[in-house]
Amino acid sequence: MTTNPTNGIAIRLAEPGDIDRILELVAQYCEADDHPFHEHLARPPVVELTASDRWGRIWLAVQDPDREDGTVVGYLALTWGYGIEAGGMEAVIDELYVEPKGEGVGSALMERATEDCRQRGVRRIFLETELANNGARRLYGRLGYRADDSIWMEKWLVGPES
Repeated sequence: MTTNPTNGIAIRLAEPGDIDRILELVAQYCEADDHPFHEHLARPPVVELTASDRWGRIWLAVQDPDREDGTVVGYLALTWGYGIEAGGMEAVIDELYVEPKGEGVGSALMERATEDCRQRGVRRIFLETELANNGARRLYGRLGYRADDSIWMEKWLVGPES
């Protein structure tokens, strides 16, 4: 566990006992980005990502970590990929959400996830953000991320309503 003494926040891996709190935060994330929240879609990956690191992992920001009832105030979901262009292992920051914002919690989560990626030999980290989310892009820019000319496209094989 990594603790930042200036704000009393610790960064730790999520565990199965954190699933319900993570899902509460995922719902808040979806609401903030004006996306629908589908618990039946979100729960299985959260369960999987807290059970093992086969597909990735979830990092949590915990306020007052020394207390048994320390409050989870943010999460970062990191997933694994593999790419020819990158020459090997890649990662995707799938979701990052903290509340409240502007206190360095998002940066701490990003830094911990980046260190985890370095230790695993990840060559490149991807992320995406909503066009209107200027605050997120400022954070990512400060951390060395840059926009590229790629455009992400999607095709659902099994839609959210399934």
